Amino acid sequence: MPQETANARAGIVADIDDIVKKVRFPEWQQTMQGERLVQKELRRTLLKYKLHTDQTLFDKAYGYIRQYY
Repeated sequence: MPQETANARAGIVADIDDIVKKVRFPEWQQTMQGERLVQKELRRTLLKYKLHTDQTLFDKAYGYIRQYY
């Protein structure tokens, strides 16, 4: 993998980690408000990298967030 691709990927992961830590709350996965908030912020972060239209990427990232955060 080229170095700039690795750097971009690391930046995306770090940004997603930061926003999720800021907006999550206990049991957020159990509320519509929590899910919508995290989804909105994830989409906003992907937009920053012009990846917001990649539904597969969004679904995989959100699934990971939902499980591990």
